[in-house]
Amino acid sequence: WQTIMTLQRFPQVIQKSLEQADPSLIAKYCLKLSRHFNKYYAGTKILIDDETKESKLTLCFAVALVLKEGLSLLGIEAPEQM
Repeated sequence: WQTIMTLQRFPQVIQKSLEQADPSLIAKYCLKLSRHFNKYYAGTKILIDDETKESKLTLCFAVALVLKEGLSLLGIEAPEQM
């Protein structure tokens, strides 16, 4: 749940970063999201054929998209694969 809750905060982090002219808020957010997702990914089998596979893949896609956008806002190009 931590990953999902962190994903939901992305727009607020961007807004706060803009208001405070502080890009480090975006960097800290991306690091936090990465840590939460890494913990989730380490303990979850994503590609198992079950009723949750599509949801797990959607979560992976959402995290990748938000991290790519966050890094882009910082002027950092995200790698295509990890």
